[in-house]
Amino acid sequence: MGQVTLDVYDLLKRGGSFLQFQINNMIQNQLNNYSLIDIAKSQTNTLTKKIKKVQQYTEQTAAVLNFPTKTDLSNATQLILQSEEKIDSIDEQIYQMTKMLHEMKELVEKIALSHHDTADAPLSATLSEEIAKQEEEIATLQQEMLHVKQKMAEQKEQLILTETPSVDPYKVN
Repeated sequence: MGQVTLDVYDLLKRGGSFLQFQINNMIQNQLNNYSLIDIAKSQTNTLTKKIKKVQQYTEQTAAVLNFPTKTDLSNATQLILQSEEKIDSIDEQIYQMTKMLHEMKELVEKIALSHHDTADAPLSATLSEEIAKQEEEIATLQQEMLHVKQKMAEQKEQLILTETPSVDPYKVN
């Protein structure tokens, strides 16, 4: 008499493949069911309207209670990002101006050295003084820009903390 061995893994594999085939077949049949698609369409419109109503009520309630809404926070964050971009652009322009003033100062010094004994010496000294004043003003502007950037970063961090919902460890679900 021959001995028959039962391979459990082979049975599971075949059973799983058969079950997968049946499930895929059922899904395909349901996807081709147009009445189901029509029901889903009609319910989607209804659900969308209800979601919009809830959002509208939330906005109204937040306005009455003076709470920022998600839209408010999003708008504020967007304004901060735009401001940061503008500040970076201004900072770059200030850097370029500093660079140009430095080059002008070097040029004035070269002129002063080449015309040391001529009448242009007082003019080059005046130009050097004016350039030094401009450099001081630019340095002040750079400090103010740094201060503004720090304030913007603080506000951005504050907005991020406001957007993050707090978790109450004592709340029972």
